[in-house]
Amino acid sequence: MMRAMFVQFFAAAGVLAVLTVVPGPDMAVVTKRAVSCGWRDGLRTAGGITGGLLVWGALAPTGLSPHLGMALLVLLHAAITAVWLGGYVMLLAKARGFFERAAVQRALDRVTGVVLIGFGVKVATTRP
Repeated sequence: MMRAMFVQFFAAAGVLAVLTVVPGPDMAVVTKRAVSCGWRDGLRTAGGITGGLLVWGALAPTGLSPHLGMALLVLLHAAITAVWLGGYVMLLAKARGFFERAAVQRALDRVTGVVLIGFGVKVATTRP
């Protein structure tokens, strides 16, 4: 019984790790902030995203009895996110010279805008 629980926990942790490193809106926002405002703002943005995950995790089981497994997964997801986005920001800091070019910034603005509009259209047109 205990072994099956560990297997399920590590399987869930693996899925969380994969979902965390797949580029999405979080990474787009962190990229934009780190490139346009510097690595400190990038790290603050990553910290805000991680804090949001922790709040979401704390509110998710509201009304239900607390479940230790869920709490551990939320903490693990927040830790993976903090490490991943923090490392990503530091990588961007190293490549900042390239990203400071005006043409690159215009392209990033366009791509970010298209992606965010696409997400908005997807959310608006998705049926529950």
